[in-house]
Amino acid sequence: MDEFLYVVAAPFKQHAASFISIRDFEFALSFGLKWMSPENASKVRDAALSLRLLEINENKLVPTFDIGIIEIPRGFRPSESIFHEKPLIEQIMAMIAACSGMDNRNVAALISRKQEKLGDMVDIEIAALVVAKEIGCDISKIYLKVMADMFPNMK
Repeated sequence: MDEFLYVVAAPFKQHAASFISIRDFEFALSFGLKWMSPENASKVRDAALSLRLLEINENKLVPTFDIGIIEIPRGFRPSESIFHEKPLIEQIMAMIAACSGMDNRNVAALISRKQEKLGDMVDIEIAALVVAKEIGCDISKIYLKVMADMFPNMK
C-alpha cells in the first residue's frame, strides 16, 4: 500500500470511525500520532481531498476508500517525502489503489496493459486516467491536473 494512504487512514482507524471532523483528523496526525506538525497535517488533508481520497460531508471528513482493507504496519511512521508533491502518475496510482483496494504493483500492471492495448499511442498518465475511470474512480480533480500538465498551453 501507499505510504500516503496509511497516513490518511490512520486518524479514522485511531478513532474507529467512518467519518471525523477536520479538527480531529489534523489533531490525530499531529498530536495523537505525533507524526507531523499541525501545518503539515493540514497539507495532508488538502492533498487527500484533492486526490479524492477524502470528501467533506456535513463538515466531516469521509474516506472514499475502504478503511477496513488498510493495514498500517506496526511501528509505521511517515517519511518526509509525503510532503513533497509526487509525480502525476504516482498521484493517479494512489487514487486508483484507494478506489479499488489494489496494491501499487497491480495498479501499475493494469495501467501498463491499458497503455499497450491503446497501442502505446497515449502517455502513461492518460492510460492511468482511463483505468481509473473504468474502475469507477472519480477523476474530476486529477483530470484537470493531467490536462494542465500534458497540454500546458491550452486554456
